Amino acid sequence: MPRTALSLFYAVLLAGGVAALVAGWLFFGAAGNNASSRYVEAVIGRPGPVNPLLARDDVANDLVAMTFSGLMRITGDGTAAPDLAERWDVTPDGLTYTFVLRNDAIWHDGHRVSADDVAFTVDQLQAPAFAGPPERAAPWSGVEVFVADDRTVLFHLPQPSADFLVQAAVPLLPAHLLGDVTAAGLAHAPFNQAPVGTGPYRLTELDGDHARLVANTRFYRGAPAVREIELRFMPDRDAQLAALRAGEANAALLDDHPNAADRAALAARTDLTAITLMRSAFVVLYANNQAAPLNDARLRRSLLASIDRAALFAGSGASGRVGDGVIVPGSWAYQPGASTLDSATVEGLWLASGWERRADGARTREGQPLTLELITNSDPDREALAYAIADQLAAWGVVIDVVSEPAGQLVQRRLGPRDYQLALFGWEVSADPDPYGGWHSSQISAQGRNIAGFHAPAADAALEVGRTTLDGAERRALYALFNAIFREQAASLVLFYPGRVYVFPRTMHGVVDGLLFTPASRFRDVEHWRFDSR
Repeated sequence: MPRTALSLFYAVLLAGGVAALVAGWLFFGAAGNNASSRYVEAVIGRPGPVNPLLARDDVANDLVAMTFSGLMRITGDGTAAPDLAERWDVTPDGLTYTFVLRNDAIWHDGHRVSADDVAFTVDQLQAPAFAGPPERAAPWSGVEVFVADDRTVLFHLPQPSADFLVQAAVPLLPAHLLGDVTAAGLAHAPFNQAPVGTGPYRLTELDGDHARLVANTRFYRGAPAVREIELRFMPDRDAQLAALRAGEANAALLDDHPNAADRAALAARTDLTAITLMRSAFVVLYANNQAAPLNDARLRRSLLASIDRAALFAGSGASGRVGDGVIVPGSWAYQPGASTLDSATVEGLWLASGWERRADGARTREGQPLTLELITNSDPDREALAYAIADQLAAWGVVIDVVSEPAGQLVQRRLGPRDYQLALFGWEVSADPDPYGGWHSSQISAQGRNIAGFHAPAADAALEVGRTTLDGAERRALYALFNAIFREQAASLVLFYPGRVYVFPRTMHGVVDGLLFTPASRFRDVEHWRFDSR
């Protein structure tokens, strides 16, 4: 793909933030023009089972987010807050949690939420025949559940887990409706197309074209102000944008760069506004710490310090923010850290690494030029970014050969076996920011996700304590220590944190900024949305 200039849309976004985006892209008019009190969102895809344990696709998870709730809920910075649970206690050893349910929480059919619902939900997650995503069930392995009374449930954990309250946000299923359904049978239950939950909205219509939800007037945190929400199912982004242009929808979570024709067509929608929501993810340049020549930390330091992340981000056309570590900005654990070094300091790092510059500009050691292979997935934007990295490093005398493959093939053939030198790829971060899975030395094996092969005993120790302590301040300090070691060792380089543009009615208020742990996170405070009364 040719290296294209920054699109107008993202130039506006980066130069002036959300306010400039609103003015420069959609040319939005005065508030109240073409005002609507209906929320109709165009979403890409059609839902599978609308069941919080089984949902795999984005649209099903959107519907789950509005129709179900759990003991806890996840706030915009990843903190766990009480939801169906009124309160909880944990023993000093961190092994036993006691949750007391609210007494005003009821299912959409009028039945009161009970501790039996909690036990039933966990039983489903722990069943050998569980048919949902394995990562959804994994945190519940070995957890024992005890029902003390109708409103009190206890969990006994096999070991302390710093993220248990986050895991307790898994939405509950109604035992009074599904108690006789086996884990194997749950995947085929009619419930999955006509769910009964406890969330702020009830799903009243679901077919191949749309889903309609109405406000749950008995919602325990207060009845939503927006009476009705409709999701219209689109086959792809072109259809999604066409629905916005035609006025068939007034909201969308955009997944790609709108082209000039799209921007021009959307300019007429003076009833819309937009914000950028940060994804809980980052784009990272992996350096293989276990393979020569990048098994030399001195070379990694000089190589990665030569990369101008801000310039790469600006030229990528992406929304979001420049990277500076493995904790995403907006997370409760985030602390700013990395800074750009001046050219003299970078040159000093190169001299310390033993790679000198010849008169022709080539970087060499013992007469051998520095040539590295950079692999990435065959996505046009990712390939363009890889070539931009190659251009930057060429200015420092490093030859980079860019190779791209389909993402699945790349993971199977190159990243999994650790058969690479440099790799440009993405990383999704869960609501709990624990970096253990991606960077602890125990995850270097082929079954783990530490594809950089990063190993530092002090970093390992910080991660080990960080995932067991229940002291939030201690965890934050430990992750700051980990990031410092990560940067000092030049384990890899986080380039930027991507964002997504969310378009919605200008007259609608109450949309709260926060990290998108999943696309459905945009509905985390949906009960607070409201339209202008005028």
